Formats: sequence, C-alpha cells, structure tokens
Amino acid sequence: MLAASPIEIWTQDLMDHNIKSKPIVSGVMKPERIEEIEQVTDRIFGARPTRVAIPGGKSRPVYIIEIEGRPYVVAKRGNKYDAKVEAAVLKGLTASELVPGFIGKHGRWIAQEFIPGKRLPVLIDEAKNEEDRKSLTELGLKSLLAVQHAADAARLRRSVPRLGIVKGWVEGRIQKVDEISEALTIDTPPLNRTAIAQIYDVSQTDFIKWDARPGNALVDGSNVRWFDWEDCGRRNRIDDLVCFMADEWTNLETDTEDALIKDFLPLFRRAQGAEWSQNYFYVAGCLQILYRLSLATNYFHRDGKWWDREYCLHGDKVGVTSQEVGRLTHRLARWSQRVEIMSPLGSWAQQVRSELKIE
Repeated sequence: MLAASPIEIWTQDLMDHNIKSKPIVSGVMKPERIEEIEQVTDRIFGARPTRVAIPGGKSRPVYIIEIEGRPYVVAKRGNKYDAKVEAAVLKGLTASELVPGFIGKHGRWIAQEFIPGKRLPVLIDEAKNEEDRKSLTELGLKSLLAVQHAADAARLRRSVPRLGIVKGWVEGRIQKVDEISEALTIDTPPLNRTAIAQIYDVSQTDFIKWDARPGNALVDGSNVRWFDWEDCGRRNRIDDLVCFMADEWTNLETDTEDALIKDFLPLFRRAQGAEWSQNYFYVAGCLQILYRLSLATNYFHRDGKWWDREYCLHGDKVGVTSQEVGRLTHRLARWSQRVEIMSPLGSWAQQVRSELKIE
C-alpha cells in the first residue's frame, strides 16, 4: 500500500537537475503504479528503488529511480512491441554514446541509463545571441546525423517497423488543416491533396528517429544524447531534419534557419536529387507544422487560454503559447511559398494568426 511503501517521491528541478527528497503524498502516484515499478525493478535490477522522480509529469509514464544510491530511468511503453523496438535500438546504439545506455526490459517496461544535462530547447532559449542558437542547433543536427550513421552501421533498419503504411495515414496528416480550420471557423485552403500525397508518400527505406524533436535531446557540454525511441522506424532520412527544424521550439531567425536547411539538407538525403529533396522537405515540413499547430490550437481551445511558457518549455510540453504558435504560423507562411502546391497555406496561416490574435 502507498502509506507503507519505502519509496519517496523526488521533486526535480528541470533547470538544474537538483533532486530533493520529499515525503510521498497521496495522489502523486497511485499505489498500483508504485507496486508495478517495484516489480519491474525487482526483475531487472534485483532490487527495489528507494526514491522515484516524475520528470515529465503524471501524464508520462517515465520515472527517474534511485537504486543503491544511483539514478536510472524506467519507462512504460504503449505496448510490448514498442518496448521491443526501443530495446533493440538502445542495444544497437549504446556503444555510440548517442543514446542512454540500455539496462534491461520487462514486458512494456524499459530500463536505461540516467543522463544528466538539459534539454536542447531550454539551452536554445537561454542562449544570449543568434550565433549561440545557431551553434546549438548545429550540434543537435550533427548528432542526429551521427545517430543515423550509427544505426546504419548496426543494421537497425531490420529491427524497426515501416512508418506511414497504414491506409489513410498520409491523408490524415494533410487533414490537420481541416481540423484547425474547423476549430477556428475559417475557410480551408484549396490544396491539391492528391499531389501533396504523391510527394509525401515515400518509400520506407531509411532508419529514422521520427520523433526527432529537439526536446528529445539532452545536452551535457558538447555531448548530445537522444531518448524516447518507441516511435522510430523506417521512412525517409529527411523526415528527421523536417521534424527538428519544423518544431515550435526551434527558435531561429529566418536567415539562420534558411542557411541551416541549405547546409544540412544535402547531408540528410541519400540518392535523391536536390530538387526532389527540397520539394519533399518543404511539403513534409508544412505538414509537420500543421501537426504541431493542431496540437497547440486544440489545447488552446480546450482550456480557453494560452499555457504558461516556462511550464511548456521546461516540462517538454507542446508550445501552447502565443509566441510558439506565432513562430509556427510565420514558418508555415514562409515554407509554403517554397513549393507551389503548398502556397495556399501562406494566406491561411495569416488567418490563423488573426483568429488567435497573434501579432
């Protein structure tokens, strides 16, 4: 039972990772979850934790645990297959030191090395000038490229699923524009959805992280480690560049953003030509922005207000803030003009800003 459990709850300062002991309180963790964690750590470590931290909040089943004075991370995935995939990736990439070291798996649970550091978006936000923001972004992108190369060397593409093959998946990504339009009661832009789908529906040949958001990267000095691998799979390598650069927390001036895309797009593409790669990047990029925008606007309408920015940034939440949504709409307006079939999204993005009263 909860009252009898020897486990204490840590409160973790996400800024400096200063973890302080706090007595366990009712409602923070259910007794069933504490018991489950104890059973998992018994199987993997042969010991039970004395303390547990909840770095991502109660909505995310990811925990920092202390066993015999040392911190580790345990995470419960959505199903056994996702846990199996993540275990295979962590095993294959542990030697590269680009991911947390793999410790063990039990059912839907993964145990891995605890990594100190700060999330990349926090460092970008704290940077004093644009040159520092650019350097941090380059650091993240170079490490993401290194992950792809290490995964190729470990032949991990054989261990991960093909992504985007479920019927209606591509169309569903495009339909995010309908969801946002309906929520804001504005007209849906006239898009050639067949042409968009033909570009976006690519062969599933390359290992990718897929959820390659900067928020999934921890930085300690010049070392970057990527975590949360349950969504990785096979698609096109450019998708990782798209996910990183389209994210609302990738905070760069327009000229810097354009320069980085120009520099890194040739590095992420394989045999595809430059023109095809550029078209694919901006089509996929606009769709990724729409996805992030749909999350933010849905939460905004649910709650009737913007969220606290510090809470979003330091808690690795969707950027449900006027600043981050403004960044997404500005980026969508620009990127949509780089490829003709996405151009109707330019004026639509301005309508979104107007409806949300973003200056």
